[in-house]
Amino acid sequence: MLTLFHQVSSWVHALGMGAIFLVLFVECFGVPSPDEIILLFSGYLVSTHQFSYPLVIATAVAGSTAGATGAYFIARLGGRKLMLKYFKFLFRTPERLEYWEQYFAKRGDIVVLIGRIISGVRAVISYPAGLFEMPYWRFLAYTIIGSTIWALLAVTIGYLLGPHVVSALTASKKYEVPIVIGLVVLAALWYWWDRRKKRRRETPSPNKA
Repeated sequence: MLTLFHQVSSWVHALGMGAIFLVLFVECFGVPSPDEIILLFSGYLVSTHQFSYPLVIATAVAGSTAGATGAYFIARLGGRKLMLKYFKFLFRTPERLEYWEQYFAKRGDIVVLIGRIISGVRAVISYPAGLFEMPYWRFLAYTIIGSTIWALLAVTIGYLLGPHVVSALTASKKYEVPIVIGLVVLAALWYWWDRRKKRRRETPSPNKA
């Protein structure tokens, strides 16, 4: 975590607001990026009067919105074939895809809005919105609202914590290894459980006498 913080710090000092835009832009395509860290750090820089609070928020929202729009049109123009081929981690089967299509038809607006605030979800939420052909202007409106809420929360926390952001990240370094090990174990357990469930589903039931 501390290494990542120093990397983000170097990006910000080298590119300024451009680093915020690029990190949030890339995140919206499902690429892992340190969006939380860069917004917290930007809030810290606001507290030291190195950055402008409104400009940080505007840049973050612009990056998120641009990236989300790109992902939306990839899914919308690519269709089901593309999504099932390259984004199978989102929709593992056609049945799962159909389920989410029905769910999105009923609650698409709130899913996009809340999804822009939740870590991990905001990285992929644009794909189902485009795939299920949510009207773009509605998607855009809820994306901007959700991205603004998220940016306000993260940057404000960084501003209020101030120098404590750096000290907290430094203190967290000793927990990095056990956290990574725990995540790897959880991922392995999930993969084992998912494969076992799939094998059970594919195994034909014995004929009854």
